[in-house]
Amino acid sequence: MFSLDNVIENIVGNGRYHIFICLCFSALGIPLCYMNTASVFIAARPDSRCRIEPYDNNTAYPNITETEITTLFIPVNNITKKPDRCQKYAFNTSCKDVQNLNCLFGTNDVSGKQTVQCDAGYKYDRSSFEETIVTEWDLVCDKVGISYIATSLNYVGLLIGSLIGGLLADRFGRIAVFRVTSILALIVTCGISFSPNVYVYTALRFLAAVIYFPMIESGFVYMIELSRKRWRTAFGLSYNAVFGLTMMTYSVLALIWRHWRSLQIAKSVIGFVPFIILGWLVPESPRWLFAHNKLAQSKQVCEVMAKRNKTQLSEDVWQDTMEEFNKSENLKESKESPLRAMCRLPCTRFLMLCNMFVWMVTNMVYYGLVLNVGNLPGDVYLNNALGGLVDVTACVSSIFAIKKFGFTKCGSASLYIASLTCLLSTVCLQLGKGKQVFETLSTVLAMIGRFAASVSFGVIYVHTVQMFPTVGRSTALGLSSMSARIGSIFSPFTIQLHLTIPWLTPVIFGILAFFAAYLAGNFPDTAESRLSMLFEDVEKKFSDHFHGRVIAKLFCLPTSQRPNTLEIQNTLLDHENSKC
Repeated sequence: MFSLDNVIENIVGNGRYHIFICLCFSALGIPLCYMNTASVFIAARPDSRCRIEPYDNNTAYPNITETEITTLFIPVNNITKKPDRCQKYAFNTSCKDVQNLNCLFGTNDVSGKQTVQCDAGYKYDRSSFEETIVTEWDLVCDKVGISYIATSLNYVGLLIGSLIGGLLADRFGRIAVFRVTSILALIVTCGISFSPNVYVYTALRFLAAVIYFPMIESGFVYMIELSRKRWRTAFGLSYNAVFGLTMMTYSVLALIWRHWRSLQIAKSVIGFVPFIILGWLVPESPRWLFAHNKLAQSKQVCEVMAKRNKTQLSEDVWQDTMEEFNKSENLKESKESPLRAMCRLPCTRFLMLCNMFVWMVTNMVYYGLVLNVGNLPGDVYLNNALGGLVDVTACVSSIFAIKKFGFTKCGSASLYIASLTCLLSTVCLQLGKGKQVFETLSTVLAMIGRFAASVSFGVIYVHTVQMFPTVGRSTALGLSSMSARIGSIFSPFTIQLHLTIPWLTPVIFGILAFFAAYLAGNFPDTAESRLSMLFEDVEKKFSDHFHGRVIAKLFCLPTSQRPNTLEIQNTLLDHENSKC
């Protein structure tokens, strides 16, 4: 199996340059977090009520308190048991004495008050936020759906960006795509802060998602391809740890800039400017150059990296690599697109589909639990920071767990735990009958589920990149990320469903996570393994791995032991012409 691992190991030297570059690219979790969790603060929905004119005019009525206005004019919502956001009592606006109920409402009987929809605008609790898109454009009551549509379209943009990003990175190079998209992402995300209305805001967020995610994908793949075998797990998971740390610092940024427009500019500059600079300081991936027959350029890049690591590229190692390359005719002659190769090879195709399903479920469960943080009691800034702390803890724990048990066992076990905790959380809520101890236990189980989902998220991210070959690595990550966005799109709807059928959402999460755990348990482990260069190599490896497994019989996979590529091709041809 052809690989460039020997060259990478040879040029690392003291490793300072490689470690510095990989740490820089692991910080891509910063813009990813700022973009994916933007709505936590920018689209926050503070408490609101109907504006009561003229009594909300502090100049004309300075002695009326907020509590008095709410008690007198706002009915209690039957579901939330809190002051209603969208209705008020009909009253006589010409009445000057707010203590005279007969003058205000035409009756002294509280139960006889008539309710009407808000017709004078809304008043918001601005103790936590100066301005959000919800308060600026009144995205409440009959307009509340607009904010959900904006969030969903953002995830649709991520879905498109995930697919095209992988294809572009495999076609034009990791760093070439990284440079262009980082600049465009800064321009578009800063432009969001100047949106005149919610429709322009939604369109720009969609465009930003399409643009910035190729930058994330290409940078992450570059980091993994540059890492030596024993560093890949740590660097890959540090990327997710940075995501959790950024979620914590995001609360600090939101406290400093409480107007959504200022916060949008701040997170755009912090999230993209450093990577624009980084993109012009690093060379193209030597693995990608070699995979595209740019051998002289690949060697030149390796020599530069070796020099920066205070060593030099061994001519013997390079010659051994060239001899191995000369034996690999598929690498020199193949012009097939990565997407077509994945569809053509049965075991690769099956594993890709399973991997996409695991990504979708993991993302749905993870973001479903993240979005639900906004419904928890307490301060939104603190809750968001604590959620980030859970993610960091999960990522750090994953590094040690993978080293001991491997990717496959960790990924599968974490999804089984997420499935179990979601189902147990539902049982506690249903049997607790509102008792505090059961509600607390349910919350603890939900946080354990988030911890497990976060572990799975970090594991599957690194595992995917290592399972598939260099010629299609970015495409594989792109397809997986695209599937994850499908899960993200459904996450807000599962939370909304929770309001009407409380037990259904965690049951859906639990069942899907169980099936995903079973599939993940059948993935080949890649801990500290060589990064493959060709699809034919990984097809043979996948076929050998599935040999004798129940899942291979269920899905009729060709799993006979095959010693060479020619036999692979002949078997694949027979498989395509036969019926299962």
